[in-house]
Amino acid sequence: MATSEARLAHVSARNPIHRVHPEVHASLCAAQANILGHAFPSARDLMDAAIDDTKIRVRAPVAMGDQPADALADRPFPDLTGLCESTLRDQGVSGERVLTLHAHNLAQRIQMVRAFENPDSVLRMVRDKVVAVVNEFPADIGDIEVGRNPGDVLDPFILSATQALLYSGSFDAAIGATVAHKALMMIEGLLGHLHEDILGEFRGNVRAPEPRGFNQELLDPHTNPFPGADIVQPPGSAGEPVGFHQVKSKTGSAKGGDGKRLGEQLRQLHQYYGGDTYYDALIGNTLRGHRSMNGVLKASPTTVVLVGAAAFQGLTRSKVGPQLLMRVYQNAFAEAARSTGYSVQKMSRRIIAAFKERAESGNEDYLDTLIHSSIEGPVEDQDSRHFQPRRASKS
Repeated sequence: MATSEARLAHVSARNPIHRVHPEVHASLCAAQANILGHAFPSARDLMDAAIDDTKIRVRAPVAMGDQPADALADRPFPDLTGLCESTLRDQGVSGERVLTLHAHNLAQRIQMVRAFENPDSVLRMVRDKVVAVVNEFPADIGDIEVGRNPGDVLDPFILSATQALLYSGSFDAAIGATVAHKALMMIEGLLGHLHEDILGEFRGNVRAPEPRGFNQELLDPHTNPFPGADIVQPPGSAGEPVGFHQVKSKTGSAKGGDGKRLGEQLRQLHQYYGGDTYYDALIGNTLRGHRSMNGVLKASPTTVVLVGAAAFQGLTRSKVGPQLLMRVYQNAFAEAARSTGYSVQKMSRRIIAAFKERAESGNEDYLDTLIHSSIEGPVEDQDSRHFQPRRASKS
C-alpha cells in the first residue's frame, strides 16, 4: 500500500491504484479533497474565499449558504459579474467605476478559485512558460532561415508565392507573414502542452507523471503508473469510477496510426485499475472527421471519445470549463506581452533590413540570395554517398 497518510476514498482497498508511488497516491488524495463540492460546501463559502483574496470589505449573502458551490461557480461570466455587482452595491460599495472594477475582479477571482486550489501559482506557471516561448520567437534573419532542426529551412518558393499571391508583390509583407507563421507554429506547440498542464491543475484532477524507465509504454505502478493518460480523476463520490483522460488539442492532433497505440494503452489502464477511460479533443464541435477515433475504439471499445464542450465538461466538471481555461490564458498572455514587449512588426523590420543588406552586397534579388542559403552546402552534407552523421558527444 502507499505510505501517504491520506486514503483515496470510494475505491476498493484491493485496487492496485493504492500501490502507485506514494507521491502520486498523495496527489490523487489531495485532488479528491479539492473537488469543488468537497472544498466548498456552499456557494457562500466559495464567494467568501474569493472575497478574502480580493480584500474587498464585504461578505457573501447569507442566502448563498443554502446553495451548492457550482450554483455560483458555473454561472456565465456576465451573470456572475452582475451578481457580484449587486452584492457589492447592497453592502455599501458605491461609485459606478469602483463598483464595476470590484465586481469584475471578484467574478474573475471566483472563477479562478473555482478552478484551482492555488490560482496564483498556476498563473505564474503559465506566464513563465509563455514568456519562455515568446523569448524564442523569431528575432533575426537566422531565426526564419533555419529552424531548430537543420533540415527545416525557409522555402524560397513558398516565400515567392506568399509575396505574389497574398501581398501584391510586397517582399516586406511576405517576410512579416513568415515571421508571424513561425511564431504561430510555436504558439500551437506551446498550447498543446499547456492545455494538459493547466487542466491537470484543475480541482479534482491530477496531471499524470511523465513515464520513466526503458519501456515507457509498459505500465509500472512506480515508474509509469498511467501510460496513455494525461490526466487522472479520482472519484468524487461513492459509485463514481476513477477517470483516465488522454487529451489532444483537436481531433486532428493525432494521426490515424496513433489511434491503435493510444487505444491499447487506455485498454491496459481499464483492465489494470478498472475505471473509465476517455479520449478527449478540446477544440472541435463534431466527431465527424476524427482521425484517430476508430483506431482507439477498435483497440479499446470501452473508451469514451469526447470532443469540444463534452470534453471540457468531463475534464473540468464544469459547464463553463472553456471559459475558466480562457481566463487563465488571458491573464498569462497579457502579462507575458507586457514583460517581453515582442512585436512581429518590429522583428520583421529588423529581418527585412538584413535581407536587403545581403542582397545589396551580393548584387542579387532578395529571393535569389535566399536560394543560396536554402539549398547550397558541402557535398558531404547533401549526398548520402558521402554523408557522415554527427555522433552525439559522450561527455
